[in-house]
Order: sequence, then structure tokens, then C-alpha cells
Amino acid sequence: MTELTVSILDSIEDVNPNQWNNLVTQSDLGSLFHRHEWLRLVETALECEPRHVVVEKETNPVAVFPNFYDSIHVPGWHEAARSLPVRELVSVAPGYGGPVIVGDEDACLELAFDALEDLRGIRTLFHRVRTNDLGYVRYGKTFAKNGYRPVGVNCRFRIDLERPWEEIRAGMDADHRRRLRSMRDRDVEYRDEPIDAGSLEETYAAYVNNVERAGGVAFPFAFFAGLADLLADRVKVFTVLVDGREVGRYLYLLDEEQSTLHYYFAAIGDEECFADNPSQLLHAHAIRWGQEQGYRYYDFGGTGADYSDGVFRHKEGYGGEAVPTGQWQKGFSRLGWPAFRAARSLYRKSTY
Repeated sequence: MTELTVSILDSIEDVNPNQWNNLVTQSDLGSLFHRHEWLRLVETALECEPRHVVVEKETNPVAVFPNFYDSIHVPGWHEAARSLPVRELVSVAPGYGGPVIVGDEDACLELAFDALEDLRGIRTLFHRVRTNDLGYVRYGKTFAKNGYRPVGVNCRFRIDLERPWEEIRAGMDADHRRRLRSMRDRDVEYRDEPIDAGSLEETYAAYVNNVERAGGVAFPFAFFAGLADLLADRVKVFTVLVDGREVGRYLYLLDEEQSTLHYYFAAIGDEECFADNPSQLLHAHAIRWGQEQGYRYYDFGGTGADYSDGVFRHKEGYGGEAVPTGQWQKGFSRLGWPAFRAARSLYRKSTY
């Protein structure tokens, strides 16, 4: 019987992309965010430091567990956090991760978790695993056995696109339905933007305005350029025009592995555009497009699991199913992890 071997890669460039993607495609839990191109994008455009665990049988990968070192998330202190001497190991952000296996699950998981132990250290506070498939619940006890604790503070809303459009629209809240009705007599046009440098520059400029208006931190343009370079066939940008004037764009990711259309970036440049209901129009258009293309799910993206939060309530209003974001954490620093947990507990008590 051929022995399995495990290694940790410092770059996704160290593995054959066809072999990697073939494993992702074959696995029930593989997604766009596990693909070689996405991991290369995160590594190069965001300058994240990879630590991908790979289990091989002879020279063929039978399990992968992608990870990156990243700065600790400190709300309101993004730039300051990047300069701290501590970090986290995350699988995967941006996006989602977790182990993807096509071989012997018991053996592959044991090797993968043993390899992760080699990444413990005083600088690395914890390992965080973010997943977007409820199927990862199959590994719940395995995570627990290896010292990981579940985290349940985030979720996503998704719509089953196998339902008829009229049923989906009827399931939206009264405000979203009213806004869609109010646009029936307007001249509404949708445009499918090319995934090239010129169009993405326009999309990016509107996206940055959108993020800054909300008080967030924008991705660098290199990330958008990388999408065009590495994943052009997995990106869709829709623009909506009302009475001949552009009022918004949304960028989507096409997750063929999970048959999911992911709403990913909003690019509504001017606040006055909201009077023409670009959010409702673009979501409705993309939902119907996803149905025509045969996707199973429309994913509104992640949000905090907080019924009083405006983003949560806005996404909930489209009538989608709330899906927990399966996350697990394990402390990797004996000194730093207890201190971090204590500080996080105080923060949650004062802000949640």
C-alpha cells in the first residue's frame, strides 16, 4: 500500500495547478475559493504568506488544506493591526477554506492536523478555519478532537434558484417589493461589463467610493486586476442604468464547483444613486440571470449574525435562507491566545 506524505507549501506556485484544481473539482466540498487561481490571487495581490497543507499519494495530491498568515482583525484599527508583531493563520480569507479531500479521510485529516501543529508559535495567536459549505459539519468532531472550538458569529443569506422567480420575489419583504414595483415605469437597462482593465478601473473607482462611504477598508486595485488576469471566466459585472444614467454596479464570483453565484463587491459610486434603487434592481437581475444559467444558489455574502444590524436586516429582506458560516478556532500561542481571548470577550460585551 502506497504511503501518504504531508508537506506545507510556502507558495501555491510550488504545486501543479491542474493537479490541485482536479482535486478541488472532484471533492464535494471544493469551491472557487479553494482553486489554485484564487489562492494565487490572495498570495500575490494581497501579499499574504501561504502555509498550504498538502497530503500526497506518490506524487498526486489527495487532500489540501489552504492557509494564509494574516494580520489580526481589530475593528476600527485596520492599519494599526497590520503593524502588530502577532498574526493569525486563516483558511481562507478573503473567501472560504477548510480541508478538501478525495482520499482516505481519516488518514488525510490526521496528517493535516499534525502538520498544522508545526505552525504553532508565539507570533501566531490562533488558527481560524472559515467554511461556506454546511457539509463541513462532518468534520465537527475531528476539529473538536484536535482542540478547535466552533465560532458562530457570522452567517450568509442564500436563495435557492430552483424556485420560480415569482415565488422568490413574493418572499422578499414589503420594502424591497415596493422598490421594485416603483421602477416598472422607469427606463431600466442592464449592461454586462467586459472583464478588462478599463471597465474594472471604473468599477473599482465606484467600489472605493462605496466602501469609504460605509467606513470600510477597500481592497487594493491589484486584487481587481488579479481577478481579470487569473479568474476572468469566473467574474461577472452587472451595471444598471435608469433613464440613461448609470446608478450602480455589482461584481459577482461564479462558483461552478458549488453551483453558486456569489454577490461579492458593490460599486455604487454616489449616494444619490440610491434613490433609483440600484440594490434591488441589481439583485433581482442577477437572481434571474443565475436561474437562466442553471446555478443552484444565489449567495448574498457574509454578515454578522445580528438581527439588529442594518446589513443583516437588508440581506434578510430578500427572503433568503440564513446559513451559518462554519468556523473553528484553535489557539496557537500559549501566551498570546489567552490574552487575545480576554480582550475579545471585553470587546464583545461592550459592542455586541
